[in-house]
Amino acid sequence: MITNNQPSFTGLTKIYAITDSHQETRKTRAFLSRILHETINDKNVLFLNCGDMFKGIYSKNLERDSYIKMKSAKPDIEMVTTIGNNDFGFNRESLDYLIDTIRNFTSKGIKTVCANIFQTDGKRPDWLLPYTVVNRDGDRTFITGFCINNINTAKFGIVPKPQTDVINEILNAIKKEKPENVIILNHDYMPVSKDIVETCKNNSIKIDIVIGGHDHDIVPPDTELNIYYPHSFSDSMYKMNLINNNGSSQVNNVEMIKNEGLKVDKVFSKDLEEYEQSSGLSEKLAPYVLNLTKQYSKPCPIGSFLADNMKTDANADIAFFSTGFIMKPMDYRPDSFITNYLFRKTMSAVNPIKTVELDSQQIFEVFSHALRNNEYSLSNPKFLQCSNNVKIEGKNNPSLGIWEVKQIYIDNKPLLDKNSTPLPSNKKYKCAIDSYIADGGQGFTTLQKAAKNDVIINNTQLTIDEVLKKALIQASDKYEKGSTYPQFELIEK
Repeated sequence: MITNNQPSFTGLTKIYAITDSHQETRKTRAFLSRILHETINDKNVLFLNCGDMFKGIYSKNLERDSYIKMKSAKPDIEMVTTIGNNDFGFNRESLDYLIDTIRNFTSKGIKTVCANIFQTDGKRPDWLLPYTVVNRDGDRTFITGFCINNINTAKFGIVPKPQTDVINEILNAIKKEKPENVIILNHDYMPVSKDIVETCKNNSIKIDIVIGGHDHDIVPPDTELNIYYPHSFSDSMYKMNLINNNGSSQVNNVEMIKNEGLKVDKVFSKDLEEYEQSSGLSEKLAPYVLNLTKQYSKPCPIGSFLADNMKTDANADIAFFSTGFIMKPMDYRPDSFITNYLFRKTMSAVNPIKTVELDSQQIFEVFSHALRNNEYSLSNPKFLQCSNNVKIEGKNNPSLGIWEVKQIYIDNKPLLDKNSTPLPSNKKYKCAIDSYIADGGQGFTTLQKAAKNDVIINNTQLTIDEVLKKALIQASDKYEKGSTYPQFELIEK
């Protein structure tokens, strides 16, 4: 709308966005406090969350209630979130909690959108919107979301589709709604976000803003396409203005705010402080001894450190676990202590440890699946961190787009012949594994089909977090300060 040749700013929307908070609730609430104070006189405010709210340090209830408290304190704020892969969790209980959270959000006026999540019968879940349209100050903003296509919930009746399978439906919805603005929350990597923007552009649809998630590495923004990835664990928040003026829109005043020195408002503080006190998050667990660095899709010290201790505690021949269980590294800090809070930053899961007996053919199947696309994607969520007595040799096959396993050694003994065929043997290897892959998570059907056993010690089920916690406590008696733990070998030949 133009008056006296001067633009009217009634179409200005203040936008704030975070992603992958992973129950870092104090940090999340610090950002919400900043928004609350900064927009006290603003009525057109849009808060966006790009998923992976859950799987982390504080309690799920505290993280969920952060958004409900925000909506209660500032009813005129628009809040829209999408779903990340970790929000679905590892079991039926976690999925039920997510569904209950989304229903709860909906009842409070908080919208959750995700266009590529379906039921196994092909229908959309009744608790989830493919998109929403926010109508404020005369301009309408279309917001949709996508989740990375690697969740493991088919047995519970929920499956993801690739974003490309639903993009035409979303394009048609945008054309039907005729919004002034379009925003996408894409819980997936930057190349996927760029592909979505280009696909929309080729169909004469302009995407004003993309907020990205899932990637825990620092992702520089694409300012030309207006794609922004806030840092994970609520370490940073993007702030920007979306301005509509006489039928055109633009994004300006983009600012990344780091979570440093921010205070938590009294609206959010009482139950937060009570939880921190009762849970002992600030209490010391163990001194830093080892330099336990992390790599997501490669062997790493913290991966083999945990796997070796799983192997020992379960009295197994080898051990391996899904790489996604390690959330953060534990780099050595001289003369410092690992607190319960820092421990939970690295390991938030409490999943049981199982044992399974596998022959050489089954082990070959497991590692072939784990490494199949190890060189052909930004990250490989199927990657397995292994105990140090495992060595795997292989090579890239560009024509097939896979990484082929050529030889597997356990205790320096080969399992395959010169043709990479499992050697005939009646020997079975006792393997300690996490319950997620044991149940077929990330497509490990060989493990899903095999008979498993619980690991019970002192009448208690052994869990992956307890294995790591005990190992860290015992480390000061075993290792030199600052030393790096050796990792298993993955060799290209």
